Amino acid sequence: MAPASKPTPQKRQQSLTSFFTPKTVNGLAASFEKQGRNKDTESRKRPPDQDANTGPKPTAKKPKLSTNDAGPQPSLSPASAPSVRAQRYLYDAPSSDPDRVGDDDDDDDDDAKRINDELHRRFVKKLGNPDALSWKGRSSLQQISAVEGEPEADDDDADDQPPLPTKPGKKNAKPTKLTPMETQFLEIKRKHMDTVLIVEVGYKFRFFGEDARIAAKELSIVCIPGKLRYDEHPSEAHLDRFASASIPVHRLSVHARRLVAAGHKVGVVRQIETAALKKAGDNRNAPFVRKLTNLYTKGTYIDENGELDHHTDGAPSGGYLLAITETKSKGTGTDEKVDVGILAVQPSTGDIVYDAFEDGFMRSEVETRLLHISPCEFLIVGELTKGTDKLIQHLSGSSTNVFGDRSRVERVSRSPTAGAEASSHVAQFYAERPQDSSEDAILDKVLKLPESVTICLSAMINHLKEYGLEHILNLTKYFQNFGTRSHVLVNGTTLESLEVYRNSTDHSSKGSLFWALDKTLTRFGQRLLRKWVGRPLLDRHRLEERIAAVEELVEKQSTAPVDELETLLSSIKTDLERSLIRIYYGKCTRPELLSVLQTLQKIATYYHTTSSKSRPFSSSPLSSAVKALPSILDSVIGFLEPIDAQAARKDDKYAFFRTEHQTEDMQDHQLGIVHVEHELDTHRSVAAAQMGSKAKVEYVTVAGIEYLIEVPNGSVGKVPASWSKISGTKKLSRFHTPDVVRLVAERDQHREALAAACDRAFKDLLARIAADYQPLRDAVSALATLDCLLSLAKVAAQPGYSRPAFLPSSTEPTISISQGRHPMAEHTLEGGYIPFSTTLAHPYPLAHLITGPNMGGKSSFVRALALIVLLAQIGSFVPAESLSLTLCDAIHTRSGAHDNLLAGESTFMVELSETARILRQATPRSLVILDELGRGTSTHDGAAIAHAVLHHVVTETRCLTLFITHYQNLARVADGLDAVDNVHMRFKAEPAGPDGHQDITFLYEVGEGVAHRSYGLNVARLARIPKRVIDVAANKSAELELDVTRRRLQAAFRMLNDVVSGDASDLLHQLVASVEQL
Repeated sequence: MAPASKPTPQKRQQSLTSFFTPKTVNGLAASFEKQGRNKDTESRKRPPDQDANTGPKPTAKKPKLSTNDAGPQPSLSPASAPSVRAQRYLYDAPSSDPDRVGDDDDDDDDDAKRINDELHRRFVKKLGNPDALSWKGRSSLQQISAVEGEPEADDDDADDQPPLPTKPGKKNAKPTKLTPMETQFLEIKRKHMDTVLIVEVGYKFRFFGEDARIAAKELSIVCIPGKLRYDEHPSEAHLDRFASASIPVHRLSVHARRLVAAGHKVGVVRQIETAALKKAGDNRNAPFVRKLTNLYTKGTYIDENGELDHHTDGAPSGGYLLAITETKSKGTGTDEKVDVGILAVQPSTGDIVYDAFEDGFMRSEVETRLLHISPCEFLIVGELTKGTDKLIQHLSGSSTNVFGDRSRVERVSRSPTAGAEASSHVAQFYAERPQDSSEDAILDKVLKLPESVTICLSAMINHLKEYGLEHILNLTKYFQNFGTRSHVLVNGTTLESLEVYRNSTDHSSKGSLFWALDKTLTRFGQRLLRKWVGRPLLDRHRLEERIAAVEELVEKQSTAPVDELETLLSSIKTDLERSLIRIYYGKCTRPELLSVLQTLQKIATYYHTTSSKSRPFSSSPLSSAVKALPSILDSVIGFLEPIDAQAARKDDKYAFFRTEHQTEDMQDHQLGIVHVEHELDTHRSVAAAQMGSKAKVEYVTVAGIEYLIEVPNGSVGKVPASWSKISGTKKLSRFHTPDVVRLVAERDQHREALAAACDRAFKDLLARIAADYQPLRDAVSALATLDCLLSLAKVAAQPGYSRPAFLPSSTEPTISISQGRHPMAEHTLEGGYIPFSTTLAHPYPLAHLITGPNMGGKSSFVRALALIVLLAQIGSFVPAESLSLTLCDAIHTRSGAHDNLLAGESTFMVELSETARILRQATPRSLVILDELGRGTSTHDGAAIAHAVLHHVVTETRCLTLFITHYQNLARVADGLDAVDNVHMRFKAEPAGPDGHQDITFLYEVGEGVAHRSYGLNVARLARIPKRVIDVAANKSAELELDVTRRRLQAAFRMLNDVVSGDASDLLHQLVASVEQL
């Protein structure tokens, strides 16, 4: 047999054994390189020289060599002679042994099939790796060897082949060489993968990797390309640096706030050592020590005065961080019941709201609380049911949700024994709080919380610890139970339909009830007024006191006490409530602290002086609020005493404390600085002597470098060799002497130590003020109350507003309004609002059944009545000539048409679900508004449901009701209900013209009786429906009316015949009703 020809080497050689490939495998290897094209049996029997130029291929089988076989052995040239190790793979099937060749062919077929199957499986598996195809070809040869079980190549062979891409963590991965600072960053980042980190690097703050991409998108800054991932992924093997972006140091707060507002969790990594102290310490050769010093989210961002509690339209959000948990649901479908616990914390003010309640499948109770609290961040404890989870997604999952802003959602797990664990954790937390006389009472109050609330409280403690804000939960004085029935029940549906916080057009605050009432002068006053608007009072005594205070302010308008109060409130430029909580957390700035203390001192001093002379106000809310202000005067003066006001305004930490109030450390370092500067001044003579000059040298400062000695270039030869040249020009050179270098370093160390001592002293002052947090907070709450009352007084002073009269609780439910107006529409409508007068009372009229043309003002009328009642129970004057009422315990509304796709509910299903909730919750002292109930289905079914509901509320519930309908037969059937009164919105119909067009003039007045037509075609004409469409509709309407009239006449004649013949005398009443319908 002729010797095998030398194969053509490939660029990447795998091993020496690949040069001596058996004939039976050449076809298989070639077929793999050609992406799986099969070779037939004849191709595998070709002589070796025919396949010599196919390149080196690994063997698929390791045959045994036999010296007994007949035929000559191949002679190899020295250049191609295989090594001893490679000789084991030599094989040549002799032609004289056909049987053996055939056996090998069969084995080869099996082996080839097995290899192809295995390679196909691996290929499909690696398709999941986005970078697999880029190195698939390079790894194919190793895969064949691995399948066949070939021993690994020798070290010499392995050196020639490139390393394969590997997943992070494998031994043969070659990670990119990182700088010490990048290594430091990665150590922090791997502990906070869900956080956008802002890293202090010299005089800038920088973002790295994916954080840089996010920052570039949200902040509109440049991102330098590089690695985005934080692991050694093959797709980024060609990159040697992280992507990065940077911001100036002085813009940190601005950019951090923008990232937080975009919904990100943001961390600030700072250098915790300074250059001078680092140089003098043991860490001089290592990178700056950096640590994560601040974490922010929407609900926990309180570090700057630019709060996140305002949306773009100016309407305040709640700013609450809300934890919610649910127990296993009971029932299914419409019978589903869940037990829900919530706890909402407002870290920026210290307010805490909690509740535990049962809710139905509509989740109306959850929705009500979320709309009232308006959280900017959710903490979901454990798994929620599908309905609750979808509700939260709906309310917070888009930038145009009802909260007006995208809310952040975070989830934590809940163990099966969460109740016991939470109780133990909460008890331990409050047991470790600072000892005081009220500790037992506080702990007892907390331990009496419902289990679901305790679970939320435990989760909230753990969550706030991450941000260093857990101590806000020590202020249990400000725990409020949302479910306490001291307020009118105004659920989420009512808030939306009455436009209490936002209008229904563009969801902005303009045109809402809160917008109409908000005349406050302070931010904390505005937040309190928002709470008053959403939670009207049920206590008649408190209402009378609040309205008496408003009336006193109106009567004393333009007098000294009121003018001075308004001037004082207008002068408050600081959000005192938020600033106090920042002081409590130790995050307040020096100028802010000075502003807070001086503002409180100014107000407390004024009322301390005024109260000693006379009582400026007589009503209880006003006098109590004014009385709380002078009590903080001594404390505030004591806090202001050590502060240098001029230095505090400039944020000068070194001169912030007066000299006599500086700590020993501060004085020591100040003396040290003075001593060093004296030595530096003395050193001028020494430097001059070294230069051979009699006159002292003068120091200069260039580019921020101090104590430079300038030497003309002609005299540089006189400069000692130990001096260091720092800079120079064409005429002179600038030097530092060794003593100057040493003394400047010593001075810098004293300065940085002094700065640390000043910061410690400032923190100690904040801690002393925080000890008096509650009396200071009470004073700010008193100011907020005064601001709200003054705002309501400004509203009451408007023309046409009157004081409501509250009837005793023993009186039957009554609402009587004379010349009432819509509180928002009269400000937005150019032509003003036409007033109305109406009365609802037991036993008659318990309900108004309201009919009238489309756009006739029916919905506006019922909403105006509900808003007037709401205003009265807030404690405000009302836009009416007079109002007398008994207190309502709830206001329920069902209006509008919308579906709930997330819950899989149609428009009619939503309509009936809301109606069912009203029927369950309404009491005889509730006000119920039902607007066009039954319009979501067929006429007969809708009218039947509307009639049944109306019958139920006036005969069973017996609550005050306003019922709007377009069903004419319902209006006539209602005549049989003694408690129902038919009213309609008046209009004037002009005679029809030659074209059949009839003009309608809306009078927007409430009149007695039923409106017989709705005049929908008139609305179609106003909406600019094409005339030909309206003409067709008019003809069809006339045909239907004629048909209905004919049927009624036929029925009337049949009943008349029965009555005349005496066969059915009981039909007489039905006959009268039929005639009336004609």
